[in-house]
Amino acid sequence: MAIASNGPNGFHRGRIGNVVYYVLNGQNVSRRIGEYPDPNTEKQQAARLKTKMCSAFLQHVNDFIEIGFGREALNTPKNSFNIAVAYNKPNMFNGTFPNLEIGYDLLILSKGPLTPAQNPKVIQTEAGLSFSWDADPKMPFPMNTDQVMLLAYFPKVKKSYYTLFGTNRSSGTALLQIPESLKDKYMETYITFASADGKTVADSTYTGSFNKP
Repeated sequence: MAIASNGPNGFHRGRIGNVVYYVLNGQNVSRRIGEYPDPNTEKQQAARLKTKMCSAFLQHVNDFIEIGFGREALNTPKNSFNIAVAYNKPNMFNGTFPNLEIGYDLLILSKGPLTPAQNPKVIQTEAGLSFSWDADPKMPFPMNTDQVMLLAYFPKVKKSYYTLFGTNRSSGTALLQIPESLKDKYMETYITFASADGKTVADSTYTGSFNKP
């Protein structure tokens, strides 16, 4: 049973048949639930596998994409996770069904109008990952106050380590500390920037892998 808050013209919450109603970002939203009939076409199976693989990966970097896609989700009936799936699912895979693999260099972890990292580089050190990028000493305000966001994802152990609000863009360098137990593990790395208030971001940049099998 669905309930209409504030009368028939208010928000609806609950289930009617196989449709669930809820409120997201101040808007009424509905979605169907239930099992898909079998047998399925190969196209349907491929779409479901892509959705499953995309969602599973993004769950491991959810805090990062909350900021990375927060601006894109504003004033829409979707959240940051939904937006991230929509951007990545069509473009993040190598191979063909059923042999699909995530192309980590194809992932988009943030989307926005700020200037992306210029000439980004990363090296592995004793302390972790040392990132650098071009930083003009005459960089104007507020661009010089943008804060770096760094991420390392470990596909084999399905863990991520990240910095959400690191050094200012004007510094040109930042360190992402990595636990000793993971320093020799396979990792994929990314960099982006967020405004000082966290409301605006740049497009993320893939910065390569380490210890890849």
